[in-house]
Amino acid sequence: MRNVSNQKASDLPQGVKSAVEQLLGRLIDAGEEVSIVAVPPQQIPPAANRAAVAQILEKFLNQRARKTGDLPGEELHGAADAAVDHVRHSRR
Repeated sequence: MRNVSNQKASDLPQGVKSAVEQLLGRLIDAGEEVSIVAVPPQQIPPAANRAAVAQILEKFLNQRARKTGDLPGEELHGAADAAVDHVRHSRR
């Protein structure tokens, strides 16, 4: 069983090429190579204070929900989309 696949973009089926472009957030040229690697998840033992961390996270998320509760959903989605676009284009 393989864990790595390298293929020219021109050899990819259109559906696969579209999926890769969606993941990358850009179009890929026919001459580019696409590499896919599958790795097992890291086995990290659970933190001893996992419940405490979960409570802190829940409290934080509840505070954020209260602060944004009056905003229309479209405005929240627009802000999230803008943030994702910013991160996607600033990783270069």
